Amino acid sequence: MRMGFAFKEYQQQARRTQNPDLTPRERLEHALWGLSSEVGEVCSLHQKTHQGHALDASALRKEIGDVLWMIAELCDVYGWDMGWIAEDNIAKLRRRFPDGFSADKSLHRSEP
Repeated sequence: MRMGFAFKEYQQQARRTQNPDLTPRERLEHALWGLSSEVGEVCSLHQKTHQGHALDASALRKEIGDVLWMIAELCDVYGWDMGWIAEDNIAKLRRRFPDGFSADKSLHRSEP
């Protein structure tokens, strides 16, 4: 069984390859522009399937990894641990969908 990185360890490893010469503002901009760019690359791989290309799963995995790297940098800009973000997100989803996903609860939820 393959064990994945914990978010904390991933974030620490990703941090090693961030540009230390950037100002805080430049780091924020790099993370935001990079995140947008990498998500675009994920979408582009799927878009190509509508032109007859097979989905390149290997490239897709690499691009999703790049999305994670940009998220790690964005979390670092704000001084946040990616694990906290993940835990907060799961807690929100448990409140929103305590019994698992429901289309009705999705359409009529009180929390945005």
